[in-house]
Amino acid sequence: MHEHEISFFEFRNFSQAVTDKVSIIAKEGFNGSFEEWKKVDGTLVTNIDLEIEKTIRNEITKEYPQHSIRGEEEKDKICNSDYSWILDPLDGTLNYSSGIPFYGILLGLCFKDKPIYGSYRLPSYGNIFCAGNDVELFSTGFKIKNRKVLEWENRLLLTTDESRLESSRFSKNWKELKKLLPTVRTWGDCFGYHMLCSGKADAMIDLDLKECDILPLLPVVKAAGLSIIKLDKNSYSDIIVSDPIIETELKTLFGI
Repeated sequence: MHEHEISFFEFRNFSQAVTDKVSIIAKEGFNGSFEEWKKVDGTLVTNIDLEIEKTIRNEITKEYPQHSIRGEEEKDKICNSDYSWILDPLDGTLNYSSGIPFYGILLGLCFKDKPIYGSYRLPSYGNIFCAGNDVELFSTGFKIKNRKVLEWENRLLLTTDESRLESSRFSKNWKELKKLLPTVRTWGDCFGYHMLCSGKADAMIDLDLKECDILPLLPVVKAAGLSIIKLDKNSYSDIIVSDPIIETELKTLFGI
């Protein structure tokens, strides 16, 4: 079957329009009221997650009815297409439910299961939008900067959940890294990757990631010139994204 080829320009325009539309839903819930509960796996979900995912899925189906869709909250829609959309309606639901604006909407496009385009939207943080295709980066609401800090004492390292790192198989590696005396903060989820792309942090260490957590972000961080270190060579479930200047040191510290 011959498929219409999706260009980065087309993806960028579509994802920008769709996430702008659902950012209204996110901001209204964030500033008002929402329902929340625990899923079977123990993670938090809100009615806003469900509403945003449903809306994005409907928009994709209207524009690209032949494409597959994989999301965080609904069952995968599998079609006979090389293209599949992957989305996370609220990356950082815990932040969202706690009234912290460090959450986002992730939307990416895979071709033959490889992420080719990705985007993130930060509704309550200037409604920033950013999209990438490994080499080209498009952004609104902020300037992309390169961060070149040489001393570890002046570096900023991020993670979503430090307790997860401390109890993981990377605990010793993490302790050795902290001995270099960088500043460590848990400004994680997609906001942490935004901090990297905007030149405000040096590395992000993330564990136990689902596909929808990371695949939409990969083309963006690559386009920003950042290095991706896979701690599990067979997947992106455990990764470090960093300034290329410290990639070699980080690999040595983590035994890669």
